[in-house]
Amino acid sequence: LAEAPAIHPALFVARDADSTIYLFGTVHVRRPGEDWGGPEAHAALAAAREVWTEIPMNPAADAQAQAIAARLGAAAPGRPLSSWLNPAEAARLQALEARAGLPAALLEAMQPWMASVTLSFIPVYQAGYDPNSAVDRGVDAAAEAGHKQMRAFETAQQQLEFIAQLSEPMQHDMLMDSIDEADAGPAELDALMRAWERGDLDAIERLVVDDTRDNYSELYDVLFRRRNAAWVATLMQEMQGAGTEFVAVGAGHLAGADGLVAQLRARGVEVERVSAQ
Repeated sequence: LAEAPAIHPALFVARDADSTIYLFGTVHVRRPGEDWGGPEAHAALAAAREVWTEIPMNPAADAQAQAIAARLGAAAPGRPLSSWLNPAEAARLQALEARAGLPAALLEAMQPWMASVTLSFIPVYQAGYDPNSAVDRGVDAAAEAGHKQMRAFETAQQQLEFIAQLSEPMQHDMLMDSIDEADAGPAELDALMRAWERGDLDAIERLVVDDTRDNYSELYDVLFRRRNAAWVATLMQEMQGAGTEFVAVGAGHLAGADGLVAQLRARGVEVERVSAQ
């Protein structure tokens, strides 16, 4: 079989006199067996002593995250999912459940944000992607194999609470957006994956960052602006030390005016794009 052509996802490097921090943009799904990073990212990770991901990726953390999600995402007593929807919206949800083979009782017992997350996986699986093959997990596996020190910006509980604490209107909008995306199929996801493989941050910014900021300002503030600011503060502390680190976070967090690259540069840090070889 012919070898798949090399991919070149977005990779930056931040440096001072004694610190090197690679910033690698990930996607949270991938098809099984596909490369997680390309030659530049593989070399950068190999050179690093510490490797950062958004949250811990080990089996114990996964089990804990599932338990937290089940608790935070459970519908409040007397507030089933259908009570959030008007008749036309409920009919759309029922039609989607029927097409996807989802039992209605599964989503009915969820808060809208949790149902939205669950429905978001429909186009993922339709297109043959697998969250267990996520780029972040590839990074984690490579780091473990290389005996790197693993670090994480957040706990699973923190990440889930960010979403669980969204306002009721925002949760409703998220749910309807997930229904729209499931109805539309995997075309947008495929476009995002192609942009990621070629390191096209402008396209990722349009597809993910701009869309969220322009249509869901509350979600943008929670998922991007606040988290990026917290991560930049951590990275500035890391720059005070020495050595080489590899940071793997969703590619959208590198892009735009609120992204890690722009924020580090605004603080006087030298950040350069690592070119494809």
